[in-house]
Amino acid sequence: MKAYYFSLYAQQFGSFLIAIFGLLLYNKRGLKIKLLGLYGLNSFVFTILTFLFIEYHISVNFSGNFYTLTETIILLCFFLCLFKKDIFRKSILVLAGVYVILFFVFTYKHINEVIGSIRTLRDLMMIICTLIYFYLMITEMPTKEITKYPMFWIMTAFLVYFAGTFVLSLSLDFLIKVLKDDLAWLWTARNFFRFFFCLVVSYGLWMDLRLVKAKTLLNK
Repeated sequence: MKAYYFSLYAQQFGSFLIAIFGLLLYNKRGLKIKLLGLYGLNSFVFTILTFLFIEYHISVNFSGNFYTLTETIILLCFFLCLFKKDIFRKSILVLAGVYVILFFVFTYKHINEVIGSIRTLRDLMMIICTLIYFYLMITEMPTKEITKYPMFWIMTAFLVYFAGTFVLSLSLDFLIKVLKDDLAWLWTARNFFRFFFCLVVSYGLWMDLRLVKAKTLLNK
């Protein structure tokens, strides 16, 4: 149990870093960067709620399910800002509408349970959006030194993280209903995995922050 709590603290700290590096110099940052900052802040707040729910013996799954909803909406808005072509933007809007409808269908009368379907769908959508962006990034090549491009690190973190959690989300119902597993050890590993995901995203946001500061100095 101590490892689980420690993993929650680690995840919380990672989310805090994303919020800080995404929201610093707020007025000078692009909307997509602000949305990532909001994503980190959203995760940070829900982690605090998780601690409170555990303290007062309230179902953590209730908080987790609604976190999944808000996380998905924020990230789809992020990709909406990222994509410029109408076909991709309209597809994102359709995905958002479908996800919200399916969320309430899957959680109806089951909001206090761990629901693998809403997490699997979220992960799949993030993987698809990230792969599309990687394809566009490679074909358009915004810079010759791709590792110096902030979005490269952010998208790499997205692809690795959501591909990893996709396997977990896909197995949730089986683990809970068939194996009767409380998932404490699995959530602990997942939280540490998310912590490293947060570090890589924060690195990309830090690179973007440096670029913003450099442009500000040049314009003075």
